[in-house]
Amino acid sequence: MSSKFEKAVAYVQSLDKGGSGPDTNTKLEFYKFYKQATAGDADPAKEPSRFQFVERAKWVAWNDIKGTSKEEAEASYVKRLIQYLKDNHPNEPILKELEG
Repeated sequence: MSSKFEKAVAYVQSLDKGGSGPDTNTKLEFYKFYKQATAGDADPAKEPSRFQFVERAKWVAWNDIKGTSKEEAEASYVKRLIQYLKDNHPNEPILKELEG
């Protein structure tokens, strides 16, 4: 894992704890890139039931980027966090670290 990716993951995981977390769609974007970077393609055999709404939404988002390399998923995760920070928390110190 890249250093920027690790820093980005730690930051995103801390967002909800501070009460300033992203909306559901942004969370799904972080989730799909994280899962692709750490686990690879979603397993079709583990597709959740249509009645498991949250789990299925997460799986579908992840499955939508199947074939994306680990490196590409890590870079996309970091880019998404940079965009989120620019839009919502432009003075966060980590923004300069991730852009540099």
